[in-house]
Amino acid sequence: MGIRPFVESQDLLDQPTALRNRLNEDGYLFFRNLIDREPLQNLLIEILNICKKYGWLLEGSDLLARKGKSDAYSGYFEFTDVYSEIQKLENFHLLANHPKIISTLSGIWGGHVFPHPRNIARITLPGSSKKTTPSHQDYVFIQGSQEFHTVWFPLSDCPKELGGLLVARNSHKAGILPTQEAEGTGGLCAVVDDEAQEWLSTDFQLGDVIIFHSLTVHKAYPNITDELLRVSCDFRYQAMNEPVVVWDTLRPHMQLHSWEEIYSDWARDDLKYYWHKYKLQVVPVLEPGDVPPT
Repeated sequence: MGIRPFVESQDLLDQPTALRNRLNEDGYLFFRNLIDREPLQNLLIEILNICKKYGWLLEGSDLLARKGKSDAYSGYFEFTDVYSEIQKLENFHLLANHPKIISTLSGIWGGHVFPHPRNIARITLPGSSKKTTPSHQDYVFIQGSQEFHTVWFPLSDCPKELGGLLVARNSHKAGILPTQEAEGTGGLCAVVDDEAQEWLSTDFQLGDVIIFHSLTVHKAYPNITDELLRVSCDFRYQAMNEPVVVWDTLRPHMQLHSWEEIYSDWARDDLKYYWHKYKLQVVPVLEPGDVPPT
C-alpha cells in the first residue's frame, strides 16, 4: 500500500467536537501552521549552537543551514553531551506549554490538559538510516494511562527525505501490539504488517504539528540528505480526567540532570514543578504480563 497524505485539520480548529471525532476515528490530527514560527526558530538556533560547540556542524556552516557531520555520534543521541545541554534549555521546556498546543487539546478534550514534563528532542544526522525510529507505539515506552497523546513537530521545514514522520491510520484501535528488538531509537519495534497498514505522511513545514494517540503506530523516514540535520520535538499530554502516570513521566528525560539543575539558569519561575498542582495517580512501570490501565 502506498503512502497517502495526512488529512489536514486546521479548518476544524473552531469545531472541537469534529476534531475529537476525527482523532478518535483516525488516531491522529495534522495541522498546518499551528505554531508561530519565531519560538521554533529561536529554539533551533539554541540547539544548533550546542551542536556547533561539540563539533557536530560542518566547518564554516551557517547555523540555519543546519549542515551536520554524518559521524557526529554513534549509538543513542540521548547519551551525548549535546542532548545533556538541550535538556537544560528553558525555551525547550517552555515550548511544551505553548498556548496554541494547550488550547487545541483543551478544546478537543473539553477540560484541563496535563503536559508531561518529560520532554524529548531529537536530532537525526544525515545518512543515519540505521538509527531511524522504527514502527512503534508510544505507550510501550511511556505507560501510565493509554489516553495520552503525543505532539510532534520539526524545528525547520522537514520534507520526507530529511526524516519526516509516518503514521498508520486507525492503528490505535488494535490495542497494544507485540514488540521485537530493532535498530533505531528505542530499540524496539511494533510487530505490524507494514504492507497492510494504511501509512500516511507529508512534507512538514515549520509550524506544522501532528497529534496522535498513545497506541497509534508511527515511524520515521530516514534522513537521506547529504548534510542536513533534522531537529524535532515530541511532547506528551493527557486530559486531567485521565490522571494516571508512571513516576518516570515526572522526571527529566534520561535523568541526565535533576530538575534543580535544569532550572538553575531559568529566567522565569512559573512553570517550575508545575505538575505539583495536579492531582495525579502515580503508578509503577508495568512488567511483561501485567495488565495495563484502560
